[in-house]
Amino acid sequence: MNQRQIEAFRLVMLRGSMTAAAEELGTSQPSISRLIAELEAATGLTLFVRNGGRIRATDAGSAFYREVERSFVGLEKLEISAREIRQLGSGRLRIVAAPVMALSFLPAVIERFLKAYPRVIVSLEMRSEGTIQRWVSSAYCDVGFATASPDAFGVTSADLYRLPALCALPAKHPLTAHERIEAGDLRGERLILPSYADDTRSPLDRVLRPAGASQLPAIETPYGATICALVSRGLGIGIVNPLAAIDTNPKRIVFRPFVPQIMFRGFTLCPQLQQPNPVVQTFLDIVRTMMAEQIDACVGVEKTGVREAARREKKRVA
Repeated sequence: MNQRQIEAFRLVMLRGSMTAAAEELGTSQPSISRLIAELEAATGLTLFVRNGGRIRATDAGSAFYREVERSFVGLEKLEISAREIRQLGSGRLRIVAAPVMALSFLPAVIERFLKAYPRVIVSLEMRSEGTIQRWVSSAYCDVGFATASPDAFGVTSADLYRLPALCALPAKHPLTAHERIEAGDLRGERLILPSYADDTRSPLDRVLRPAGASQLPAIETPYGATICALVSRGLGIGIVNPLAAIDTNPKRIVFRPFVPQIMFRGFTLCPQLQQPNPVVQTFLDIVRTMMAEQIDACVGVEKTGVREAARREKKRVA
């Protein structure tokens, strides 16, 4: 049994006659008949019954055709994958990321990426810092996004961002009149802070304690998106990574720069032995472009805070 015999059999089934199959393959009807006879001999199956000049598939022939068609569907998928690899390096992009990026920043990046490359399949997993490093180290994913300095073997990393924390306030809170929020402004306030699983919690405590804002937080959570959700409901004031502010509702939550600065960091991670992959490089180019836009937006938060404070002061004096 060989590929030529299988192709002839499939075309006979699809076209309904050996003559039509011969025309499509650019050969003669006797050649197709011979290939079918050889296939029947090789498989031990009677694939067709002949009635005058017409043929009809037997039950065995129909069953065999279903198996052949499954194989050809698989081959067609391989052809599509090969074409995608030629065009963009791979037909699939596997991403693993820390929650603050998986829940806010990366969905926007993926949206822009898929507008340009809609045929690429994207897999995005949200995992802990340790899992991100293990997955990247073992090449279980193509690229990872972490918020802690990577120390795993077999991982190459690059700085992605270094952003100052924002203070998240309920939209109607009196402190929104300030152009920036100082640690001392939080004395007596209900605080929603990162848990100690976050690298920023310890330096944040060191800032709050001397300012007299060292009371126990009302709520602790490791997720910036959760802090924003809680602040939006008026349950307290939070300190967050600026990426967590993406897509929040300005009618319910506002952000001001927090001083003294607490820095959040982010890193891109790739398997050390990974061959150059155009799809990964293209995605990372978009990540860097959009991160630069996000950094500009963070600068805009401070300018907005100044304008809002001036507006409120003008209204108070009037």
